[in-house]
Amino acid sequence: MSSNELKHNREVKSNLLPLYLKNHRVGKVHSKFNIGLNVQFDDALIYVGGGGSPLSSFGLNIEEEKLNAILTSVRIDDMVVNKDDKLIFYSVDGTINIYYKEIEEVDLTLPKIKCSINEIPNTGLYNYLENIEFEKCIGIKLDEETSKHVDLLLNSDKADWNINVMIIRFFAGRGKGLTPSGDDILIGFTLALMMFGKFNIWRQALESGVTRDRTTMISVAYLSALLEGYASEYFIRLVKLIDDVEMAAIEETIEEVRSFGHTSGNDTLFGFLLGLKFLRNQKVYTFSIPSKND
Repeated sequence: MSSNELKHNREVKSNLLPLYLKNHRVGKVHSKFNIGLNVQFDDALIYVGGGGSPLSSFGLNIEEEKLNAILTSVRIDDMVVNKDDKLIFYSVDGTINIYYKEIEEVDLTLPKIKCSINEIPNTGLYNYLENIEFEKCIGIKLDEETSKHVDLLLNSDKADWNINVMIIRFFAGRGKGLTPSGDDILIGFTLALMMFGKFNIWRQALESGVTRDRTTMISVAYLSALLEGYASEYFIRLVKLIDDVEMAAIEETIEEVRSFGHTSGNDTLFGFLLGLKFLRNQKVYTFSIPSKND
């Protein structure tokens, strides 16, 4: 989907959203921003944004007028009820309903790609990313200790549970913001890996290591969605670019991703590039963690 299409005031929902809402009834406003808000249902988040914004992996985009009414009325911890295919926001000004059942559903599952690992260095996407000086625009300083763990990301065996855990503990929650830079790097790296293989041990280590006691719930929500095979709209477009030869499309999408958040877009792209470099240089590991009965 092009940026021109994103500019329309469209109402859309992620195909992950109905799965999240299916088993949840009572939630609360978790966090508010100028352009949207998160609703918490137990351990799941739903992001409600405006119709002109890229769709979150666990998101619902509505008309700007209704979104502004909600943002003006509700406060953190206000109750939200999921009932009869609608979200009911309770505030001091009364209730506001979002009828989500008939809203258009967008497929945000990770797409299949044609590119092989051997072809990565020849892609326009890889070469464009490699020419960005990420050390000047990411949210954490590439000091000696950080560089050491970046090197581990690039060169360690992702079938080694202990090394995976060490890497993840270093990056998880590192940096400032609603999604700390270290989390974004891990998400970008994992997004690249998941394009080409299962990497089960790495993914299990992420699930174990990126938790709410180590980082923000928003980071955990994005990572959980990714591990289930879903990514936000911009990143779905990014994945598809690995098969694209049109540099204009590559440049447009990357620059849009870079503009996301204070450094979040650059952090994620940096991790994504590291993932592509790892894949270029390493064997693909598809081992699974042994079960307790093995």
